[in-house]
Amino acid sequence: METIFIVLLVAAAVLVVVYITYGRYQKEKKGKDPAAYIDGLRALLDGREEEAFSKFRAVVAEDSQNIDAYIRIGDILRKYGKADKALQVHKDLTIRHGLAPETRVAILKALALDYVRLKDTESALAALREMIQINPRNRWALQKMLDLCVESEDWDGAFEMNEKIMKADGEKSKKGLAIYKFFQGRKLFDQKEYHRARLIFKEAIGFDPACVPAYVFMGDSYLAENRLEDAVAVWKKLIKAAPDESHLVVGRLKKALFELGRFSETTNICNEILAAAPKNLHARLTLADYHYKKGEYDTAGEHLGIAIDEHPESFIPLLDLAKLYLTTGEKDKLGGLISRLEELREGIEHQYSCSRCGHKSMTRLWICPVCKAVDSFSSSRTK
Repeated sequence: METIFIVLLVAAAVLVVVYITYGRYQKEKKGKDPAAYIDGLRALLDGREEEAFSKFRAVVAEDSQNIDAYIRIGDILRKYGKADKALQVHKDLTIRHGLAPETRVAILKALALDYVRLKDTESALAALREMIQINPRNRWALQKMLDLCVESEDWDGAFEMNEKIMKADGEKSKKGLAIYKFFQGRKLFDQKEYHRARLIFKEAIGFDPACVPAYVFMGDSYLAENRLEDAVAVWKKLIKAAPDESHLVVGRLKKALFELGRFSETTNICNEILAAAPKNLHARLTLADYHYKKGEYDTAGEHLGIAIDEHPESFIPLLDLAKLYLTTGEKDKLGGLISRLEELREGIEHQYSCSRCGHKSMTRLWICPVCKAVDSFSSSRTK
């Protein structure tokens, strides 16, 4: 009898525990109703950030385990200029135990964006490194780290990140590494360490035989050491590798060849350029200038006429032809040229623009001063 009583007592205790546990389960289940969270996501997708913020706050008030809702609350705060508060929200999440790797990555991504908004580059890089440590092929983290390295002009880091991106993308060609290698050399060039800079420029050309800035600055480095023959040789290589970019060194070549007493070689160089790129404006204008200075006005005029026909948007051949007419006294021909110039007065010659942000420059730049895009400038004449 006593045994039966004990069994009944134990059974009753078990029932009580089950009842309490079930009650808690039901309460938790009710508290974790996903409807508010889903409504918040919908509001966010529709651009109703204030409503989404309110929904997500209601979600975390009932379910403190909803990490994604916390992340989104911080993201909204950052968007509305409260990056410091967003950072606090996201940092609080990092101290939680038992986070799944993908959850930690999501938190670190939010943290990196907070730090970027707060201009704390070192902390942003630290968060990105941790993301990459968790997932070495995280494309977003690699790209963001590359962007930050470029902005801070950390060209060693930029080279490393771009190499990892290319590996993650399965890119076997190393051509994309050339521009970052060039910037490593450019840094040495600016420090007047010309020999070391040239070694890096040669590496850049090894990655990409048409790495234009590497040729330009390698020649400039020789010029800085008064090694004109070597400078000329390098710039001639650029013309063969990238004839469409030859205008970047034609002026340099003219000056160097003149100082070397070999100015007549200018015609051979220009003809070589035109053989590879028949509509190259700078080569045509250089030939016209050469013949003009020799007093061969008819030949100069022929070259300028071709340049005007092939490049009707350009001021330069029109102006050069006007100068020629003034020299030869053919003032009656100037009227037509003036009319053409009036049609072009709104344009800007030699204008380059960034393909990412549209920033315009009168000279070719290798990094955009506005958006920091690398090698993004192209001439308006090529568009």
